[in-house]
Amino acid sequence: MKVDPTRTWAAVEAAYEAETNPRHKTLLKEVRDHMKTEICGEIELLMATLTAEPQYHIWGQGPDRGPKGRQAVRGFYEMLIASGGNLFEFNVEKVVVDDNAVVTEGRLRNTHPGSALLAAGVTQVNGDAVDAAARYVSNAQLLTVWPADPDGKLIGEDIYFGTNPFDQLEKLAPGDEPRPVAFDSV
Repeated sequence: MKVDPTRTWAAVEAAYEAETNPRHKTLLKEVRDHMKTEICGEIELLMATLTAEPQYHIWGQGPDRGPKGRQAVRGFYEMLIASGGNLFEFNVEKVVVDDNAVVTEGRLRNTHPGSALLAAGVTQVNGDAVDAAARYVSNAQLLTVWPADPDGKLIGEDIYFGTNPFDQLEKLAPGDEPRPVAFDSV
């Protein structure tokens, strides 16, 4: 049950390679580059894919909790990268693009330290007590709208969880944790 973060941009890369419309190709490249730099923890390159004041919306588990503004978005990514939360696998099944946005939809598999689950109030996984020192993988259906400005920079992300990630948790076996990905290797 290994989590492979490098699978995250495969479908967007394929759509980019097949695209002939220059505007659509630009937007697909920006989303692909955003995904790669996020997974690789390259904060400066990641932030370069965004407009000056990005707006994020995260829906599906209560009110919108996405960061708003460049400083808040940067802080969000710095925290995500520092915790290893950027080492997720997003198996994109659908990619839709028009002149204003890219839409991706698929299964998100993310890892979480047991201590974070306990802090979130999750005390059992599949009938077993959560081990604070272990890592767990969550699974959720995810749809992301990636709106873009006229220059092709991403305005942010509108993220919609179709299922609660904590409804499908499994304990990772030792050695199945995702490894950091070097940007120059992708």
